[in-house]
Amino acid sequence: MGVEKQYQHVFHKSHINKVMVVAFTGYAFDGDYEDGGHGLKLGLFRCNGARVAKKTVKESRRDDNNNLKYDGNIVREKGDVYFVDCNVTGSDEGTSDKPKFSLKRLLEDVMFPLIANLVSMHGEYAGYLPVIQGDNAGPHQDKEFMDYVRNYCNESGWKWEPQAPQMPHANNLDLAVFPSMSKSHSALLSGYHKCTEPSTDDIWKCAESVWKKLPSCTIARGYMHAHRILKKVVEQRGCNEFLRTKDFHTGVTKDYRDIDCGIEKVIKTEV
Repeated sequence: MGVEKQYQHVFHKSHINKVMVVAFTGYAFDGDYEDGGHGLKLGLFRCNGARVAKKTVKESRRDDNNNLKYDGNIVREKGDVYFVDCNVTGSDEGTSDKPKFSLKRLLEDVMFPLIANLVSMHGEYAGYLPVIQGDNAGPHQDKEFMDYVRNYCNESGWKWEPQAPQMPHANNLDLAVFPSMSKSHSALLSGYHKCTEPSTDDIWKCAESVWKKLPSCTIARGYMHAHRILKKVVEQRGCNEFLRTKDFHTGVTKDYRDIDCGIEKVIKTEV
């Protein structure tokens, strides 16, 4: 028939593409925590750093013998600066060869000034008291990071209230935001590549898109869930067995209604 058989070559990768991000959310309430409040998207950041190219790099291809050849167009010249995804640290920024993503630098340059502006005299939440919560993961236990955060909060009159370690049900991101984003992110990403692995840029682009569409009410409900779950932790004297039972439910769904900026408490009337 004049149709020649084609052979497909499959190459195993020792790793999969992944992108680490850091997210910041907030819950602004006036009066009682249980009265409802605003869910705030403060920032989503890709954990990357600047690296200096040590040599000229060209695009790669496979020749007729399936050997890898680097003889394509020039991707970057020696000495060029480009960004690479990297690990998160407390304060270590790494080197030009092996950069790292410093949480201290992110708070110092971006997040703390942003929060300070929000609660300033002319800010949207003037007079509010910021309570900063960390999850006690490895980077949060870095001494230089801890000293900086504590000193900044003390000098600014803010509160630093880190949660106990290994308690994802105690913070809004692990409990509500990331699970909510995950489903939407997977659905959106599937449209980019049907048969090949998405690039790190594709992953980040989808994460940004999902973050921008994340409703404020989802953030606010997550904070309320965490607040009520921690009440149960106190009642159970630190035990978390209730997480495996129906006692995990806290009634937030029926007690609050969604509004554009967050949630408000449902006023129940007796008939």
